[in-house]
Amino acid sequence: MRLVKALLFPYFKRFWLMFLSIILVGAFGCGILIGLRNSYHSLEAGVQLLLNECGYPDLFVQTIGNIDRSYLSYVQNDYYEYMGIEEYEYRATYTTTFDYNNISYSTRLIGYEDTSILGQHVIEGELSVNSVRMEYYFAQANGFKVGDTISAKLADGTQYNLVINALIISPEASIVKADPYSMASSRDFAYIYVPQNIIEEHSSVAYFNEILYIYKDGEEKTLDETVDALKAYVEQKTGSEITEEMIKALRQNVSFATTYKNSEQIKFYHDALKGINLITLGAPAVFFVVVLIVSALFLFQIVKQCRKDIGIMRALGERTTSISSVYLSLSVVIGALAWIVGLGIGSLFTFIANKAYGSALKLFPLSFELFPGAIFISLGIVVTVVFLTALLASIHLTKVKPVEAMKALPPTNNNTPLLTRTVFKKAPIPLKVTVSQTLRNIFRYIFSGICLLASGMLIFVALSLGQSKSTMMSQLFETRLNYDVQVYFDNLPTDSEIDVMFPESDKNITSKTLIKYLPSEMINKRNDKKDTGLINGIKVDQDLIRIVDNYQVTIPVPEHGIILSTYHAYLLDAVVGDVITCNDVDLTVTAISNEYLYQVSYTNFDDYTPSNARGSLLAKVNNLNTFFETYKDDEHVTYIAYTNVIHGEFDDRLAAFSISSVILTIMAVVVGFMIVFNMMQTNLKEQKRTFATMRTLGYQRKDISMANLFMSLIQFILSMVIAIPVGIALTKVLLKSISVPDQIYPFPNTWIPYVFATLIVLAFLLLSHFLVMNKMKKWNLPESVKERE
Repeated sequence: MRLVKALLFPYFKRFWLMFLSIILVGAFGCGILIGLRNSYHSLEAGVQLLLNECGYPDLFVQTIGNIDRSYLSYVQNDYYEYMGIEEYEYRATYTTTFDYNNISYSTRLIGYEDTSILGQHVIEGELSVNSVRMEYYFAQANGFKVGDTISAKLADGTQYNLVINALIISPEASIVKADPYSMASSRDFAYIYVPQNIIEEHSSVAYFNEILYIYKDGEEKTLDETVDALKAYVEQKTGSEITEEMIKALRQNVSFATTYKNSEQIKFYHDALKGINLITLGAPAVFFVVVLIVSALFLFQIVKQCRKDIGIMRALGERTTSISSVYLSLSVVIGALAWIVGLGIGSLFTFIANKAYGSALKLFPLSFELFPGAIFISLGIVVTVVFLTALLASIHLTKVKPVEAMKALPPTNNNTPLLTRTVFKKAPIPLKVTVSQTLRNIFRYIFSGICLLASGMLIFVALSLGQSKSTMMSQLFETRLNYDVQVYFDNLPTDSEIDVMFPESDKNITSKTLIKYLPSEMINKRNDKKDTGLINGIKVDQDLIRIVDNYQVTIPVPEHGIILSTYHAYLLDAVVGDVITCNDVDLTVTAISNEYLYQVSYTNFDDYTPSNARGSLLAKVNNLNTFFETYKDDEHVTYIAYTNVIHGEFDDRLAAFSISSVILTIMAVVVGFMIVFNMMQTNLKEQKRTFATMRTLGYQRKDISMANLFMSLIQFILSMVIAIPVGIALTKVLLKSISVPDQIYPFPNTWIPYVFATLIVLAFLLLSHFLVMNKMKKWNLPESVKERE
């Protein structure tokens, strides 16, 4: 203990900048782990709160048009117990527009009874008789509040003033779309819950969708299971039989069906949590491996530079274990300070990440809370790093011989390396000395290379994760969707009808294409796997929408087959060559479109145009507002969707991933610079006596600097040659781990991560070199020449 007290402060005084850098590197490692893990657990709690508090349903069925209620009239009170249903609601919905402050908004009016189970969803305002409720996130994004009055167009064409008395968070805002196939985000599309009597007073059957909404916590049954159980129950209780024609009619009118487990919104949250969880575990693990390597190698360098001091202590009778306690104490102090500072950095990260994640995933405000598990895990890693570094230092101490260490002589390996004597025979003395010094101490060169490699690898991985999201968005909005607006119809218009509705005289429309589509029950005949999905029907590759494979090559639309999306192929366990039955029509799978987003399957409708097919118009326009005002009230127009809305939805879906990537990139840059700067500083300390001797002999500082820079650049090139392949492998593993069938994170086939990672590390190297070499100006040359190390 006496030795520790005597040497601890001198060591800190001598190597304070190096210690400070190691502390900061460790603190950022702790901060990343604590911050990201805390935010993940807050996020997970927020998601569970949303799912539990807002009553996501066990079964949700949406029909295309007004469906004969007789098909569902068998749902009697005693049926609840038989099916295990707790509650259900049967609603009418209507897609329309409303005006507020001279601005038109798209909206979906959803009818409810005064005793509706929606009451528990209220988060602002109070429920009252005939009150109107608006979806919370739409109101928040567009500035609506309780008490505002809006003027909505009802189904019979009349205007009706609606006063907002409550804001709610409802599952329907996430599950129900304006049209079964539209991609509207709840930020841009209003969900307004209107008392059932208002809907009934202004009803127009042709404009309504009917919804069977079975509420949580019933037994989790699919639509097929529900229909089968219903059929069996009715036959058992009444002796009546639901005919196959009735069931077929019911199925053909169902456009959307989901259960709690396969809900798109539930899946979105779970996929987001999965990706964030893997990143919050993988990133700190990588950082701490780097911290361990850097800390151990820096302590190794300190032991080396204090070789003479160690020799004196050994000669005075100090045991190796006593001297090791000095370095253990150094490691403990460094680790403790790193952990304490890391708690502060982690708290800051938690605050920032909670706010960003909560906003991106549309959750309740996430509370600031330090997760004890993350704190203790980080402490455990710090303790592990401390003892491992001290152990490595102790092993090196045993190799120090007191007599040799006390001699004020250069190292015993004083032979000029063969490489210097041959290749650099005619090189300038500064360069020759630098090369010779480097080759005499190959471990220093390896150590420096590891630092550069780790820095480059971390930066490359962080940049690649962010670029992967950009690649996904580019693949969709630059390669495939080249239109501005999509108009959905309640029927399937002909080309001539399209020309009448959207005449050539309208110069605001620069290009237009009719797309046929239909909801379909798809069955793989090879294995009888079944799923529902949207099928788009186009004759050939269109100008405004393209079908591409994994390499962005256009896939021709088959005449008697189907191009399955990656997602549908996964659900159906289908491969190219399988026969898929779509609404009782056999189609051969001719290709699988490896799309990263927006999973839709395609076929040619020339020979396959079912009676329940509908249509939509893709158009490029000059002015979106003018287009909307002109065509929003046209007959048969049910909804107008915009590409920028789709873009906004995917931005929301991927925002949490982007946030993680940004945090990792910033931290990789900060930690990378500290690693490289410490590396350069250590190298200079090691060669201080040699460089001071050269300065005394008359060599200019710039000559020494250029020679040293030359060797650093060679080291940089060799390190990046290894760092990039390692970064590529690690990135691919991470992206594969967080990918799911309908949201595949692609490895970015772009030069950006390669060039930026290389340039950033090179910038670190040049800046660090400049800062370190500037210290030569302050050297006391006579004293520096006398120094042993």
